[in-house]
Parts: sequence; structure tokens; C-alpha cells
Amino acid sequence: MSPRTSPNAPTTRTILLVEDESSVRQVTRYVLESAGYLVLEANGPEQAIRLFHRFEGAIDLILTDIVMPNMNGSELVSHLRQIDPGFITVFMSGYAKGSGLSQQSFGPPDRYIQKPFSTSGLLALVADALSTAPARESGTEIRVLV
Repeated sequence: MSPRTSPNAPTTRTILLVEDESSVRQVTRYVLESAGYLVLEANGPEQAIRLFHRFEGAIDLILTDIVMPNMNGSELVSHLRQIDPGFITVFMSGYAKGSGLSQQSFGPPDRYIQKPFSTSGLLALVADALSTAPARESGTEIRVLV
């Protein structure tokens, strides 16, 4: 039995990381996993959608870049919320604050972080975002594999 499903193990929160830039994705995954999160890694929206459908547990948080090829982060989140509205989103972008991306009104409990971000800044924001919603039981959800 994995730590995620063991009745005696602490609940591990699951994060779907969606970032098209491999170096940013790898470092971010390392930081999150080092903090104890289970991280599902996607190199873009299409792979994120496939992972979202195939993952048998609950995804607690989606950490996604806003600007990506073929589909932006907001469109991705909108699509995934039609399947399961129970996750929190942290949007990230490397574009300047003045571009308007950081000024978007992300509805609670969603958050925004400007790239580049510090390890401590990312972990604090993720912890704060996850504190707004209780841990979801991985066994209470049925997902259809596509």
C-alpha cells in the first residue's frame, strides 16, 4: 500500500505541475517533492489533461504556467474544472507584472506567483493555498480513464 492510501500514513497532497519549460518544471518538481508533495509533471496542457484523467487519486492543486502553446493556463483550468471542480490553482508567469497577467482577478482560492520565484516563496504560497481546502480522500472519487 502506498503512503497515499495507507490508513496510518499522513495525507500527502497531490500537485499537478504544468510547465512547458523543462528546466523550470524540473526544479519546481524537485522543490515540491522535497517538501513532501506528490507531484505529477506535465510538459503542457495536453499531457496535463491526460494525467488528470488517468490519475486515480484526488489532485489537490494545479500549479500551471499561464502562457503555453496551444492552450493557456486559464483555459486548461477551466477545462479541468468541468471534470472536477475541487482543486485549487496557482497560476505562474514569467511575464512582467505590468503586462496585466498578474492583475487578473483569480477567484478564491486560486493564487498567482510571478516567475522567477524563490523556493521559500513558492512553498509558502502552495502551503497557504492548500490550507484553504481540506485534504481530499483519494478513495472517494471515481475517475473515468480516457
